Amino acid sequence: MKRPLLVTVIGLLAILSGISQAIFGLLFIGLRHDAKLLEDSSMTTGKITFFGIALVVIGVLTVLFAIGLLKGSRLSRDLIGLMELIGIAAAIYAIVALDSSRRTTGITTIISSVIVLYFLFGTKKAQAFFAKS
Repeated sequence: MKRPLLVTVIGLLAILSGISQAIFGLLFIGLRHDAKLLEDSSMTTGKITFFGIALVVIGVLTVLFAIGLLKGSRLSRDLIGLMELIGIAAAIYAIVALDSSRRTTGITTIISSVIVLYFLFGTKKAQAFFAKS
């Protein structure tokens, strides 16, 4: 079975997303002692370091899952699906608990996550592609 185009697009976008997450994580780690960053973020050096490490780990995992997704791995599809569900939960939190400037981002995140979930789990082509592994 040939890989569906939308699965390819999702996989490639996930790779780009994972790389950018890892880069931002490394930037946070590198700038953790920057006075302006500490002041603007209202965070401690330790929290920025933890956040940076978390971003690097999530970014690397995202790239690995995306590569598996492109190879037709059901486990990778399930893990990316889980990441999308976590993103939806975080977006709901942003809509409900944070300031109004975060609502648009939260709504956009929910919509894009639902679309990704549909294209990975809801189409016949995707189901056939991932059924082989």
